[in-house]
Amino acid sequence: MTATDDNSAADHAYFRAIEEVFIRLRGAPLLLSPTDWQIARGWHRTGIPLDLVCSTLEELFRQRAEAGKQSTVRSLKYCQSAVERAWAARQELAAPAARGERVEMDIGARLLSLATALPDSLPGRDRLHREILELEGGMQDVEHELSVLDRKVMEELRAGITPEGTAEIERHVEAVLVRLESRLPVDERPAVRERLFDQAVRRRARLPVLSLFSPEAQGEI
Repeated sequence: MTATDDNSAADHAYFRAIEEVFIRLRGAPLLLSPTDWQIARGWHRTGIPLDLVCSTLEELFRQRAEAGKQSTVRSLKYCQSAVERAWAARQELAAPAARGERVEMDIGARLLSLATALPDSLPGRDRLHREILELEGGMQDVEHELSVLDRKVMEELRAGITPEGTAEIERHVEAVLVRLESRLPVDERPAVRERLFDQAVRRRARLPVLSLFSPEAQGEI
């Protein structure tokens, strides 16, 4: 496979993951358009992380629901500016080191907002709340530690799912994969299956993405 083929396959996997989240949030099985594909491919080629895109979509749909808006979102175009603003904010992590500048951010306030957003029903919630609030250092160090915590919590959540819960999630994932089967190369299915499974686990636990730039950390939820 050529480098171009590798890029194209990665673009498609990225787009499909976004499409699945979009369809779930929209509540109707409307597949995205070629224009949406171009938007998503642009995000991917720019380097915008998938988790950031998904958390931004979640936040936008939450805001619409809270505002009681009834019109239907049919395209990623509606979400484009919000995703790109969130990416610009995320880039502040790396930019100061490159420019030798200091970006003002109240890290303590963001950690408090993130810790407070943890649902009471989350297993180990009090411990995780404490661990988040005990983090210290600059943005890069804290963001790294948050990513470590996020992986740790996801592993614990997966390990704690009952056989019945696992079977339910797997049925959901397989149903999604069946719908995507005609557009999903066989060699990509294991990775997509794992991502869909993790998305379902996170939703069930109502676990926010542990990041200084998640909507919860920024006090937007």
